[in-house]
Order: sequence, then C-alpha cells, then structure tokens
Amino acid sequence: MEIRFVLPSEAAQLARNVVSSFPSKTPAALLQNMEGELYRPDEGRYLGCFDDDGTLLGSILMMDFTLNVRGVMMPMGAAAYVSTHFLHKKERVACTLLKVLMRYYAKLGTPIGCLHPFNPAFYHSMGYGYGNESYLYQPKPCYIRSFGDKSGLSYANPDDKQEILQFYRAYAGRTHGATVHHYMDPHRIFDMPYVVVCRREGRITGYFTFDFVDVDHYTDMYHDLFVPEMVYEDLDTLRQFMTFFASQVDQIERVRIFSADPALPLLFTNPDTGENRAHDGCIQEVARRTMGYMVRLFDVAGYFRAQTRCEAPVSRDFVLALQVADSFLPDNNGTFLLRVSGDTVTLTEGAGPDAVLSLDIAHLSSLVMGACSLEELLRMGQAALSDNSYAGDIQRAIGWSRKPVNITYF
Repeated sequence: MEIRFVLPSEAAQLARNVVSSFPSKTPAALLQNMEGELYRPDEGRYLGCFDDDGTLLGSILMMDFTLNVRGVMMPMGAAAYVSTHFLHKKERVACTLLKVLMRYYAKLGTPIGCLHPFNPAFYHSMGYGYGNESYLYQPKPCYIRSFGDKSGLSYANPDDKQEILQFYRAYAGRTHGATVHHYMDPHRIFDMPYVVVCRREGRITGYFTFDFVDVDHYTDMYHDLFVPEMVYEDLDTLRQFMTFFASQVDQIERVRIFSADPALPLLFTNPDTGENRAHDGCIQEVARRTMGYMVRLFDVAGYFRAQTRCEAPVSRDFVLALQVADSFLPDNNGTFLLRVSGDTVTLTEGAGPDAVLSLDIAHLSSLVMGACSLEELLRMGQAALSDNSYAGDIQRAIGWSRKPVNITYF
C-alpha cells in the first residue's frame, strides 16, 4: 500500500471513486476541473491510497483555509470528498487517509481542522467534535416583515466582485468560526445565479445570493426563493433584505433562508415552515436546525500557543491540568498544563494543578470553538472536572460563549 498525492494520469480513477461515493452530490464543475486541479491545485490537493498494482483505493481532498478562532485567524486544514473505491469499502482506507491528513497538518504547524461530515458518528470516532450549526427558515413572503425601503439594493455587477470579496473577508475577520479561502470564496458567491448587494452612502453594507427552486404546482408561476448566503453589517441592511423578500408575494411560494441566527424569526409574523410538521399536536415547526462543519484539534499544544486569550478575565489565577484522550494522534494523548492568569492562558511545565479537566479530543475541540459549553459537557457526562468550583473560570479561559458561524461548504 502506498499513500501519496494523486497524479494527473490518475484522474479517471479519482473521478470514478468520487462519483460512486457521492453519486448525487458531486458537482459537474468538480469533475470538469479535476485533471487541471491535479496539475495545478487551486481548490486543494488530492491525497490517494494505492494498492501494489497502482489501483486508487481511496482519496481525500486536502484544503488549506484560514479559520477565525475566537478572533484569531489561524491556518485550518480541511478534509473534503473522502472517497473510497466502491469495491474496497470497509477496509479502513478512509480511516488511514484521515490519519495521514491529521499527522501531516500537525507536523506542518496547522493546529486545527474541519470537515463537513457525511456521517457524524464516523468522524466523531476519529476525534472530530460538533462545530457550527445553522437554521433553514421557510416563511411565506406575506409573513416576512416589510420595512418599506429597499432602495439600496441592486444586482451585483462584475466591477463589484473585489469589493464584495473584501466585504466578506472583513466579515470573516470579525466572525468567530468563519473561514477564508482564496479559491472557494469567489466561487461560493459568484457561481450563484443571482447576487444582490446593498449600498448605503456609496459603500457595500451587505449582500445575499439566491436562486429559484421548483415547487410542486400545476403552474410554473410559483417557485421558492433559496437564499444560501446572507451577510450584512447592520440592522438597516437586514431590513432592506427582508423588505425585498416580503415584496415577492405574487411569484414566490416560500423564501428558504439559510442562516446561523436563531433570532431571525423575530422578523417574521408567522415562522411556520409549511411542511405540516407539528409536535404535541399543535406546536408548529419553525425551522430545520442543520449541522455544519465538525472541528478537530490536530495539535493541542500548538493551539494553545496560538490562542492565549481568555474570553473574559478569570476570577482567580490557577493552573489547569487538561487531560486529553486522543487515540489517533499520540502527541495529543496526555496532560497539558495551562496557567490561567487574568485574561491570558499559557502553556506551562512542572506546576502543580489546582484543577484537572479530563475529556476526549472531540469534546475539547467543540469546547474551544464554543459549539458547546463546559457546563453542558459536565452535565451530559462528557467531561470530568476535579473541582466544579473552577468550571466558570475554565469556561472563560478556554471556552467561548458564542457559537461559531460559517457559510462555506467544503
């Protein structure tokens, strides 16, 4: 068995494996660009596992992102299109490739990684924890509040491209959990059929993308409006977006808005999804909560060297012994001493700990990203703390109160 990057001459094998692994989810553009990507990677590099005859048993797309972790932009290694030869399933090929990917990024100095899971249990067993989450809202236009003004909205034109990208990257720079990728960002936005910008006083203050979705009617008059990305910097811009959506009552059945904001239904007079799902007979479903990326620390020590800031000052100085269980990366499997003082966290050695926190690498990864709190982990029995009086200070030191927000699929 050999593990190496896939060559351009092996593009046909790679394409077959990817399509058979994701038969309804493989974008046509990915296949069209695949051989060119193998010559000159823009999206990422395909790592392959080969048998002695040169047959590609499996592959994984390794993508280099920048991830906003608690206000610190740090390198992130993403795994995508984890694919196995259809005749070689359940031979631990994917597991082997992921293990190589993790160790590669750890040695490279990339402390954290993310992926969008096809099976959360599979990746959780390899140390990936829950990350961001989003909501799919589907209100009727007549139930979206109109604020009477959408004068700042216009379709984006080619001259707006760089300004929109700068606006998104500034947003990512101040948004915990957001990512930046030189290739994915422009394609994610501008491959959509429609991009709408809001300009106020000559400056972009937000944008959204949309497409039309067929609905089950006997006429082609009605469609749903799908809004996968909506980025704005203030309430006035969001109100203009809502006013636009509310104005579509004569042609749009429902507006499908993908958002990480659980408070968005406050701008709907009726948030019911229309899917006739009720709980306890009368409590209508108002959204689908969806799972985004999963997250994993590749290098615990490297992470705490890069991330030294508490979310808020602690009530007392203390030393935390962080006992981490990681069956995939031996360097993470052990105890890390963290000295917490004021609003800083630093790795230390030889100090006697005041408290000991024991947890799995997957749950530690979720904790530092704010996907869940230490209180939740303790309450659900997914972490153990020697002295519960330190729980609040540990949360402020290595946890985060705001859930990560990300709109990039990879």
